[in-house]
Amino acid sequence: MLTTLSGRETKLIFAIMQDMTAIQDARQLRLQLGARLLDLLEADYFASFVWTRTEGDTDAVFLNMDERNLAAYQHHFQHCDPITPRFRMCRRATHLDQIISREDFLRTEFYNDFLARDGLHQGMNFHAYAATGHLGDLRIWRGAGKDTFQQRDLDILNAIGTAFGQALANMRTNEQKQRETDPRLRLAAWAARHQLTGRERDVLCLVSEGKRDREIALDLNISVTTVRSHLKAVFQKSGVTSRAELLASINARLSLQ
Repeated sequence: MLTTLSGRETKLIFAIMQDMTAIQDARQLRLQLGARLLDLLEADYFASFVWTRTEGDTDAVFLNMDERNLAAYQHHFQHCDPITPRFRMCRRATHLDQIISREDFLRTEFYNDFLARDGLHQGMNFHAYAATGHLGDLRIWRGAGKDTFQQRDLDILNAIGTAFGQALANMRTNEQKQRETDPRLRLAAWAARHQLTGRERDVLCLVSEGKRDREIALDLNISVTTVRSHLKAVFQKSGVTSRAELLASINARLSLQ
């Protein structure tokens, strides 16, 4: 349970909750939330990533950290990172000292060659998940010489992180609904799935509008032969054999999303 919040803390938490309602872009929300959290928790450094099993940590946003150092993290240090995989397993706000001893931490390459370069010394993380996987994280750090985070700080981060995860999950749900109802997004998703070229996508869009080869050629200022060549490539990549089957495949893809 949180102890009584100060007026300043209450104001900041209220602003954070407003942000999570008003901001509908996940990257922008993570960055705005980072700025608020540094103020609220009297911290110095913030970073946030989205993690996937295939690509690792991606889509970085950060505050008060060196961009080149973050690039080194994504290219190298995340692969020898002894703490973030442990943070990631915790489904609530977690302090560094809860996952590794201070003595062991200060001996790691990860601390000495990466974190210490930007001055990161005391840290805590929150990782948000949904059924679809990792949604995004909040990494909050203080510099050397600062007091360590206390349980009260963890409680605040956990409460905000829980709301943050729900906001990200809602964004994904809204994006999914938009893909299902917007034919342009549906076509784009289908084209990306089958790795169509830009011109093949142009032809696909016009086919979906019911246009014939000659009309497509006029719209795109290409020959009918070229239209048919692009259409043949679309058929081969997607495994369909006719216009009717092509449109049915796009609609079937919608039902599976």
